Amino acid sequence: MKKELSILFESHADRLKEEWITEMRESGLLAKMSDTETEKRYTALYNAVVSTFSTGKFDDVERYAKEITEGVVLRDTSVERIIGGILKLRDIYERFIFSEYRDDEEMLYQLLASYEPVANNILTIVTMAFVEAREQVIREQQKAMMSLSTPVLQIRDEILVLPLIGTIDSERAEQILEELLKRIVELTASVVIIDLTGVPVIDSLVANHMIKTVQAAKMLGADTIITGISPVNAQTLAGLGVDLSMLITKNNLRAGLWHAEKMLGFKVIRETE
Repeated sequence: MKKELSILFESHADRLKEEWITEMRESGLLAKMSDTETEKRYTALYNAVVSTFSTGKFDDVERYAKEITEGVVLRDTSVERIIGGILKLRDIYERFIFSEYRDDEEMLYQLLASYEPVANNILTIVTMAFVEAREQVIREQQKAMMSLSTPVLQIRDEILVLPLIGTIDSERAEQILEELLKRIVELTASVVIIDLTGVPVIDSLVANHMIKTVQAAKMLGADTIITGISPVNAQTLAGLGVDLSMLITKNNLRAGLWHAEKMLGFKVIRETE
């Protein structure tokens, strides 16, 4: 029956597509779309649907869904317009089947029984493509925000500073470690200063992450200095019983920079008149 449906939809393509686009335009689903864009987008979808009924495979629909959703999501176009357009096409096809076979009840039921699962699957494919594309955009945005919240700064040759701000959870801790190790290798750093002045709460997770970071940096040839631990956080860490003996700590970033330069053999001379 799928073959019969494909022949039916293809032989009446001009009429059905015109009716479809007219209904979408009247419903406001084509707002801000040019005639050229409308024709291109919905002709491609119509052909993909006909191909699906003809071959019994959803390859063309999946390809169309991937291409259209990536562009629509990136332009932040309303997803409802695309989904609404597919629903309109589904209704038009169904009404057309009724009009063509209303006098042949047996054939009508057979065609509808064949049509509905395919039509529903097409809608599902396009909807899921939108969901996946949207989730991908969200993941990329989160990654970009995480990168911005983890700036690794080169202060001078061989010295990097990582000023941390905000709450650190497991995901961010891993991202921090990955970004820092990458920069150590890229810039051949010998000393890394991790400043925790902007971290409101230091718990066992943060403490263990600091130790893990120090160990990983050491394996790449870089020593680590921790600065900016507040008195409250120092008391918290002492109470947690975390072994911090391997950490070099200084009370502020300035002291950390002086110590880093001393470790590298730099001599700082105050300029006088």
